[in-house]
Amino acid sequence: MTPPDRPGLRPRPVSAHPGSGHGAVDRYFRLSARGSTWRREIFAGLSTFLALSYIVVVNPAVLSQGGIPHAAAFFATAAVGGLATMIMGLWARLPFAVAPGMEMNAMIAFSVVGTLSYTWPEALGMVFWSGIAMLAVSLLRLREAVINAIPPQMRSALAAAVGTFIGLIGVQIGHLVTTSDGRLSGLGDWTGPPAIALYTGLAVALALDALGARAAAVLGGIAAAALYCAFAGISTEAVHDGVHGSGAALLRFDLTVISDPRAWSIILVLFALDFFGSIAKVVGLSARTPLTDGDGQVPGMRQALLVDAGATVAGSAAGSSSFVAFVESAVGIRAGARTGIAAIVTGLLLFSCLFLGPLLAHVPVEATTGALVFVAVKMLTAPRSSGGDRLGLAVTATAVGVTIVTLAIDQAMAAAFLVTTAASVLRRRRPHPALWVTTLVLTASVLLHYLHL
Repeated sequence: MTPPDRPGLRPRPVSAHPGSGHGAVDRYFRLSARGSTWRREIFAGLSTFLALSYIVVVNPAVLSQGGIPHAAAFFATAAVGGLATMIMGLWARLPFAVAPGMEMNAMIAFSVVGTLSYTWPEALGMVFWSGIAMLAVSLLRLREAVINAIPPQMRSALAAAVGTFIGLIGVQIGHLVTTSDGRLSGLGDWTGPPAIALYTGLAVALALDALGARAAAVLGGIAAAALYCAFAGISTEAVHDGVHGSGAALLRFDLTVISDPRAWSIILVLFALDFFGSIAKVVGLSARTPLTDGDGQVPGMRQALLVDAGATVAGSAAGSSSFVAFVESAVGIRAGARTGIAAIVTGLLLFSCLFLGPLLAHVPVEATTGALVFVAVKMLTAPRSSGGDRLGLAVTATAVGVTIVTLAIDQAMAAAFLVTTAASVLRRRRPHPALWVTTLVLTASVLLHYLHL
């Protein structure tokens, strides 16, 4: 006799409804296993796109300051970012968007080209070689070894550093603070339209979140956009001239730059920014979410690291700086993204910017600030695995403090590694070999960054 169905004893019958999430696609993306649905993933993918859509406008604007053709940088941002994000979703099955890192484009435009007087093809050549190095260490699983060597208290610290970084992006775009040479330099305008948009988006998001609304961040962004346009009007500035001129930088990178010993330190810094920045973001974004398994590891990590390394190589060939796992993915994860389906949606929307780009001119970048600060608040107030452990608290405080001072995730990670390694030595414990090597490489890259750039 067949026993009656009771919760917890037998699974419910599989629904034949196409939106139920069952079947081969469900098993491949682990949709039901991670407690998600098609509707939630699609909405979360849209949320991530809305949070990072500013990069399609900002990245070409920054890189063009270094001489890279604007249309080419736009094409690289939308096309390579869109394809890489879709591959991230299809292959790694993780909800991480891939896009040019803001710390990298500024370094290329203002330091490598502007200060050190390299040509933009030479700069793209350096990006290419750093991407090749990234592919090599990813294929050798060295990045995975570093990730596996990160102790629990440092994972919590990196999550806090990523949250801080997201919040700083929000207040910077909202003009609450000013920056100079990539560093915080003072307070901005706290009463202008960008600031009011931030307050509005954050207040609406917090209120809706208190009511249990999963769409809190996005709805806050919509409210902020409406208010900002009411104050500042709707922009009519064109984003780009369609796909015309998009191939102006295609394969224009100068690969012979590798023969210049002066370029080696720059390539190392680019490599370290990408290598450790991506590790920090992937670890930080996945901490305390269903993306991790019982051992705290992220299934699909190796594929994710290969995708962002490959995107850097492809991006350099098309006309952009290094690509990374984008921190704004936290907005989608907060909205419920648990599988690669969300990344596929984000990637499709990024790719569609090639054809719908002019519409982006009418969406104020400032509308995203409230959502970014909201996600930062939620990440920073989440329960910490370090608990009352003084080392964990010290590492977290160090990582957050360095992030605020430098606006650089890799430097925050270097400081966290230094504190953790030093504490292990003082406690007469033998640090993991990968911890020693990582600390040395990170410290060297930070020193080279300040000495040469």
